[in-house]
Amino acid sequence: MGESLGAEHPLRLATALRVVLPRRDRAVPAGRADLHVHSIWSDGAQAPAAIVRAAAGRVDVLAITDHDEIRGALEAREFARAHSELGIDVVIGEEVSTLNGHVLALWIEERVPPGLSAERTIALIHDQGGLAVAAHPFHPIPHHRVGYRPLATLIPHLALDAVEVVNNSGIFSRIYDAWAALRNVEWMLPVTGGSDAHDVWYVGGALTRFHGRDASALRRDLLAGRTRAHARWSWTFDKMPRHFRMQWRSAVRFVRLNRRPIEVS
Repeated sequence: MGESLGAEHPLRLATALRVVLPRRDRAVPAGRADLHVHSIWSDGAQAPAAIVRAAAGRVDVLAITDHDEIRGALEAREFARAHSELGIDVVIGEEVSTLNGHVLALWIEERVPPGLSAERTIALIHDQGGLAVAAHPFHPIPHHRVGYRPLATLIPHLALDAVEVVNNSGIFSRIYDAWAALRNVEWMLPVTGGSDAHDVWYVGGALTRFHGRDASALRRDLLAGRTRAHARWSWTFDKMPRHFRMQWRSAVRFVRLNRRPIEVS
């Protein structure tokens, strides 16, 4: 990225930050979606049904994005459809472990295998009509395999549909979220927000805002670049003990999960 951004740089910066910074002169779209949530099918703490119940009143659309797994998302969608009074529209998702980092696959119906390049993973997501989102591209924990370029360095060259610029997974998330938003000045991708919840306590802690109330409306806004993202959570001192206990349990589950062999293609 050696070329100058030129005279249009201030305009591009303002456009990129508009989707993550609050504005007083424009109403925030009413629709609320949490597009990054984990269940017991990977390293989350609760069953899909419990997550859907907890999401009622907090969000309109919920994506269950377990690591390299979609059975929890399928279970959540079935439960949500059987309990329409909860008002939750479930998107089938998966957080795919690529060689270059984590990619969120949304609106899929078949599991995307892990251990592939980000480019190949995105192609498989698109093949089944899904959308591909770069997950927490500047998270301090590296998610790429040794010897492979991290996802953030590849974003300008990938056919991604969006980038997650608000991820509420920890007390330092504001830092790497801000960097993702600033780098999106270059990428100019549609944006998403997700809690990265591994416990129902966090569900809705970060949101993707859109016009409408269901998954179809959300998809239209994402494709059109009309979504906005923001945190709906304040990291206060009284939350720290509970947060660290949950993070420890989640880390143990994640280590156990990653003991499963993943074939690299």
